[in-house]
Amino acid sequence: MQLFPRRWACATMLALIAMPPAQAASTARAALKEVNAAAQKWQPDAVLTHVSTLGAKADGKANSWLYSVYSAKARKSAIVTARDTKVEIEPDVRTTSVDPIGEFIDSDKALEAARKHGLKANDSIAMGLTLMGKATSQPRMLWSISVMGDTILSWSIDSKDGSLLHKGEVKLK
Repeated sequence: MQLFPRRWACATMLALIAMPPAQAASTARAALKEVNAAAQKWQPDAVLTHVSTLGAKADGKANSWLYSVYSAKARKSAIVTARDTKVEIEPDVRTTSVDPIGEFIDSDKALEAARKHGLKANDSIAMGLTLMGKATSQPRMLWSISVMGDTILSWSIDSKDGSLLHKGEVKLK
């Protein structure tokens, strides 16, 4: 009579051991070394031009991040997807940005800054690091943070020092 529960327990344990581990959530900068290595393998002159996720948590971590890279020599872009520190590259995609990002505060620090200015969401936070105002006399690299509900709330956070540049709210009908 004990044989069935022992077999079931052993089968369950084996199934659990065989399951692949869940992807660990990470900040935007966590996989930069691997992202840059994949980009350089694709095109040696590739530079990082954009970082984004649609699923950041309150701690600034996400299960996956998208990184756009651009090669001036090849005049092409690629998208590197990072899940934890494992990366995949989709080469030769439509070019959307060509300006290098340079140094930036990590996603956890950007969300910390937005929380100081009213961000209350715990998940499904959209974040993008990009150059804004390129056609103006003062272009700026910033974290754009958005949360959708009955209203769209947004924060623009300076990517260098974490200061608030703009806070917006759009009520949906």
